Amino acid sequence: MFTRMLMARILIAGAVVALLAGPALAGSCPMDMQKVDAALAKNTGLSADKKAQVMKLRAEGEADHKAGKHADSMKKLADALKLAQ
Repeated sequence: MFTRMLMARILIAGAVVALLAGPALAGSCPMDMQKVDAALAKNTGLSADKKAQVMKLRAEGEADHKAGKHADSMKKLADALKLAQ
């Protein structure tokens, strides 16, 4: 009986963490978009191809954010920021 109660508590705790993680991750996407925008404005020496890649990744990251795919959004925005710097 004790084992079942323990497992139930662990499952409930995991569900709560999963529910709270989504909004927490969602909050950083707009800040990451601003970082990409700032890096693009600062680094005027980017080639046209590289700038196009950065802008594409940034747009995809924003679209993923709006669609609720925050992990994908953060990855694309991080890749865009690396290219932009």
